[in-house]
Amino acid sequence: MNKRHPVGLWVLFTTEMWERFAFYLMRAIFVLYLVDVSTNESTPGFGWSEADAYRLYGIYTSLVYFLPLLGGWVADRFLGQRRCVLLGGMMMALGEFCLAATEFVRIGNGVKVTWQTDPAALVMFYAGLGLMILGNGFFKPCISVMVGQLYAPGDKMRDSAFSIFYMGINIGAFFSPLVAGSIAEKYGYHYGFIIAGLGMIFGLITFSFFGAACLKGIGTPPAKQDTNAERTPEEKAVKEKAIYEQTRPLVKEDWDRMYVILVLSLFVIAFWVSFEQAGSSLNIFAKSKTDRAVADLVIRVTPNAVSKNLYLNNEDVVDFQATVIRTQALADQLERLGNEVVRESLGDRLKRLFSFKVSKDNRTMEELVPALQQQATDLTQRLQDTSDEDARNAVEQMNRKKKTAESSYSPGQTALTFPTTWYQSVNAFGIVIFAPIFTAIWLFLASRGMEPSTPTKFALGLLLLSLGFFLMIPGAREAATQGKAAAHWLIWCYLFSTWGELCLSPIGLSMITKLAPARYASLFMGVWFMASSIAYLLAGELARMFGSGEGVNLIFGKEGGLADFFLLMAIIPLVIGVIALAMAPSLKKKMHGIL
Repeated sequence: MNKRHPVGLWVLFTTEMWERFAFYLMRAIFVLYLVDVSTNESTPGFGWSEADAYRLYGIYTSLVYFLPLLGGWVADRFLGQRRCVLLGGMMMALGEFCLAATEFVRIGNGVKVTWQTDPAALVMFYAGLGLMILGNGFFKPCISVMVGQLYAPGDKMRDSAFSIFYMGINIGAFFSPLVAGSIAEKYGYHYGFIIAGLGMIFGLITFSFFGAACLKGIGTPPAKQDTNAERTPEEKAVKEKAIYEQTRPLVKEDWDRMYVILVLSLFVIAFWVSFEQAGSSLNIFAKSKTDRAVADLVIRVTPNAVSKNLYLNNEDVVDFQATVIRTQALADQLERLGNEVVRESLGDRLKRLFSFKVSKDNRTMEELVPALQQQATDLTQRLQDTSDEDARNAVEQMNRKKKTAESSYSPGQTALTFPTTWYQSVNAFGIVIFAPIFTAIWLFLASRGMEPSTPTKFALGLLLLSLGFFLMIPGAREAATQGKAAAHWLIWCYLFSTWGELCLSPIGLSMITKLAPARYASLFMGVWFMASSIAYLLAGELARMFGSGEGVNLIFGKEGGLADFFLLMAIIPLVIGVIALAMAPSLKKKMHGIL
């Protein structure tokens, strides 16, 4: 028996790595961009509330995982998986560039982006999101199905192939927030989107150039299969078997296995509802409630090029600077046009599509902080009699940020922080490190007839995720009482989430290709992603309603900050994990010999 994986696996591995590079960068900066967490005046963000940002994030991620149901059906019936991967990749690359273009066509800094203030920017942004959603719908289910098509039914290397494939996903997910995310936070979110689009193009080049030679017979359109090509007897037997599997009547075992897929998909909803807080509430917690100060020892041993270009200034000063910029813009507008917003012509905004200048404040902290203090004083005096509600709110926020900045900074401090997006790399780094270990564990247990069934692995994944959120409770209380939580709480949460993910997500992808009848392989892969879609929508809504610490009061109350919210996120996978563990034996029977 050939123990080596086919070369086609590495083509799909690389393609998916670049696609995930693009997707996870988008995930890392999406909410940060919307809520106006900026580091210089060239990227003021949209100025939305956290609740509005969480809702859009939930809707976006939900649709990203719902459209694969349609994309899988189109691939199964008409285009084939390979063409859908190419089509989806091109749409996602174009979508990233549209998101980047938002910053070039929008109104100047300091203006909240709404349909009233800047419809051109919103149209461009939503066009980019729409292309990302449609493209993912074609791309995501099809490339996973193609991995399964590389292996014959019953091939025990299939699970390890999906673990390798999953490592490709997470190599891309590791580097995008760490490198491109840092550039996005420091120099402008539009540069992050541009880098993501280029990453998607690299993936498409890999798939197009190597796919023709390494993926023969994989992902072809159903109506375009060459039945007259010359084949060896072994190839003919495999082909006849594949055709038979596409056309044979469904039997009881098929229906039982499809039932298992549906039940486990429900368990998946509970998993991703909590896990996907990483892109919304946990992301904002990392930004505003976690101590990300870089120790002086680390700064001394870090190359100057890294410190200068990747680390951020004191985060409280950065937030203070952003509010000063916004308040200045509002004051200028009120003086020039009363309560009307300054609007550039569409032509002038479109010209900025080709202006890739980096705006960077090069003042030292000793120069910047006093200048901001004086600006804040002047702006408070200018706007003290204003009747404009936005301006009054901006002044109030600016003075709060001023006090926070003054308490966290004193002359002579280095006061550098690492970017928020770096936390998004923790999960991916854990996958890369622990995926081979989990694969080895499953293979070791399988060789001794002790490997847990897929439902049992799902239950274990839910319980590990639950434990990670229980560990966030003391972190939330620490942030509520001391202002900032230590960095290690989020790291532990992401680590346990990673272990839970390794018990569930790659196993689930492999499960679909093993349990689903061949004719419905892409369709059930779409069902799998639809479960994730429901979960992401719920995750966004839960973050919107409770992620600010208000609206949920279980044990700790308001003095606990987000402790009650994290408790809720721990309870959901805990309860469903226990149910999954209880149902595991009966589900295993309905899998009819497939683990």
